[in-house]
Amino acid sequence: MAQRKIKYIDGGSPEYWRQRTEGFRLIREAERAHERVMRAPMYISGGYDEDGDVIPAENLGPWDAMDAAIRAIEAHETAVDILVAQRRTQIGLWRINAVIRELNPVGDDDRQSVGADAG
Repeated sequence: MAQRKIKYIDGGSPEYWRQRTEGFRLIREAERAHERVMRAPMYISGGYDEDGDVIPAENLGPWDAMDAAIRAIEAHETAVDILVAQRRTQIGLWRINAVIRELNPVGDDDRQSVGADAG
C-alpha cells in the first residue's frame, strides 16, 4: 500500500493562510490563462511582404502563459493539495500531472498485490 505523508495544519497561523491564498491565486491565474487561450487568435500579423500582403505569425503567447501557469501550480504544494481535494486533474485541456499522481499513487506494494491476485 502506498504511504501518504501526513500534513500537520495549523489553521490559525498566518503562514497557512498565505499559502492557501497563493494556491488559490495560482489556480485562478491558470483559469484566466485558459480563458485567454480560448479567445486568442491562432495567427497574428507578422508584418507585410513586398506585395503588401500580411505575413501570418503563430500567436503562441497565450499557450506559453497557460503552460507556465500549470507549471506554477505543480511547483506549489498547497495549490496541488487544493486541486486534489477538488479532484480536479486538469484546467481546460491541460492536465495537472502532480494532481494526477496524488490521486492515483502507485507503490511497489500495489503492483505486488495485483500480481498475487492473478496467480
